Amino acid sequence: MRLYLIMKDFETRKDYITVEDFMNKYNVSKRTIQNDISYLIRIAPRNGFTMHMQRGQGYLLEITNHQLFDELIEKLKEDVFIPTRERPSHILSYLSVQNKYVSMENIADMFQVSKTVIKNDMKDVEELAKQYHFKVERKHHYGIQLHGSEKSMKRYLVDEYLNQNVIIQTSINDVVKDFQKINDYFVLLLENEQLNMNYNELMNVVEYLKVMVYRSYIIKEKDSYFSFKNITLHRIVQSLIHLLKKEYQIGFNDESIIELIDVLHKNVRTRVENIAFNENLEKDIQDFLKKVDKTYNTSFLKDEDFKKMLFTHVTLLVDRLRNKISYKNQLANELSITYPMIFNIAIQFCEMLQEKYNVHSSFDEIGFIAMHFAGHMEKEKQDKLQAFDKIGVVCSSGGGSAYMIKMQIESLFPNAQVQTFSFLAQKDLEAYHPDLIFTVMPLSLEVQVPIIYIKELLNDSDLLRIKQVLQMDDYDAYALMNENPLYYSFFSKDFFKIVDNNDYEHLIRDMAEELESQGYGKIGYTQMVLQRESYVSTIYNNGVCIPHPIETDALKNMISVCILEKPFMWKDKEVKIVFMICLKKDQVEMYKVITKKLYRLMQKSNYVEMLTKVDSFEEMMNLMKEIGGGNNE
Repeated sequence: MRLYLIMKDFETRKDYITVEDFMNKYNVSKRTIQNDISYLIRIAPRNGFTMHMQRGQGYLLEITNHQLFDELIEKLKEDVFIPTRERPSHILSYLSVQNKYVSMENIADMFQVSKTVIKNDMKDVEELAKQYHFKVERKHHYGIQLHGSEKSMKRYLVDEYLNQNVIIQTSINDVVKDFQKINDYFVLLLENEQLNMNYNELMNVVEYLKVMVYRSYIIKEKDSYFSFKNITLHRIVQSLIHLLKKEYQIGFNDESIIELIDVLHKNVRTRVENIAFNENLEKDIQDFLKKVDKTYNTSFLKDEDFKKMLFTHVTLLVDRLRNKISYKNQLANELSITYPMIFNIAIQFCEMLQEKYNVHSSFDEIGFIAMHFAGHMEKEKQDKLQAFDKIGVVCSSGGGSAYMIKMQIESLFPNAQVQTFSFLAQKDLEAYHPDLIFTVMPLSLEVQVPIIYIKELLNDSDLLRIKQVLQMDDYDAYALMNENPLYYSFFSKDFFKIVDNNDYEHLIRDMAEELESQGYGKIGYTQMVLQRESYVSTIYNNGVCIPHPIETDALKNMISVCILEKPFMWKDKEVKIVFMICLKKDQVEMYKVITKKLYRLMQKSNYVEMLTKVDSFEEMMNLMKEIGGGNNE
């Protein structure tokens, strides 16, 4: 509730408000208010407001989008601050920046929930802490405190700082101020020693230095007199340590200095080493993209911006993985579902890295690679729509409906010339030489350009479906005339079963072999499905499973469905219903549509339960249509 009240204060006051004003009004600490404001600053761009800060005066609210801002206020009024599933990780972050025991009441106040809620969260917090080699200590009459080695603590703080964790960033930045001088000095040292690093590596080291200073300040680290050698890394570290001590009046023990040397060793390299590594990596990436483009008829190799960003990311990734450092990716699971083909390409890419550079990528890291490939594909989709220069629209007459359709088509293709033609003026259409035609009725003339049949009156759903259809490589010209979504045609009674089974691997093998033997999947389809499953399970939320091959290259499109009479557990995940995807390789966009639909389905357990209780294919399809809606959702 406090965030709601703070935002109402900002909205009402119309002038600058200081942190102290809020501290006094709500009787909380300075850090608590700073965390609140930091959170508001972070969410501001997507919620219709901006926060202005004036040193000595405080903060001023500017509303930029009243609708978005009002929606946020309503959410905050309902105490929607941190989603329940995310709260344990935030509690862990909060504990990591405390240097004393913290009461349950204090934590509850920080996260604006009851003490009972925090008590229930603590089990998840303790499990999460184990992943970072921390231990959560509860002491009667004292509260809760996080324990762990300094090495583990620093690594956690650095990772979370780089991941834009507001709690961590605010706490560290409160202590470690005016760090630009240290940053500039470090870059100068690298230049003097003829060493190299990319921007991400530089950030790794700089944030580690910040964390070093922060931890030394918090735990009152005792100084030592480390015996430096006259070698490159030691000279750099010695100079840095000297400056940090001088600027922040702190000390560093031998362990901290040794860890800093190790961090530099992992992130810097000589320029000769750097050039050789970069050349090899660049060639390997080029070769991989060439192979992918040939297999999937994509254009990754031509996208210079994509290649540059991918190369920069992978340069850092290889170094991190060699040193057993991996980052969490909150979007990896959703990416694997909604962009399955792209995720499969990312898996193959990481296989190449393992073969060439002996590094193993986690599921999270595969997700980061997939994000680069997905970004290119989204860009390519938009480029397809921009490729049309002259568009012809054939209507039954040249009246008001023609004008309306013309305006709608122009909204989809703002850079194209759009011309309407009566059905009787097909010769004029031919003379116009369009590169795309929309028509409400069959044409008598022969043209070698895409034709899409449309209704006389288009609604918003139709316009979205036009975009979707044109982004596909292979589509039916009558697709928009079909009232049912395109993907419904990919289901068949012949590939629908209700089965009694408790072995997931055996089940998907049987399903894949049936698709392969019936001429839908190519020879080897079954093996590719099992290969994909070996990397990471396709058993997702609420018992929904979406197995598919590592490479998509089917002979015919089909979605095979198996509903389990009795759900069963497989490797700690529940299996209720299986949708096996078998699509031709030119169906990238349709693949995305289908998996997005299934992803939304699996988020709603009541719909899943309804599906698992159907008795026939017809009943399943009726329910899918009731739940599903159109292609554009």
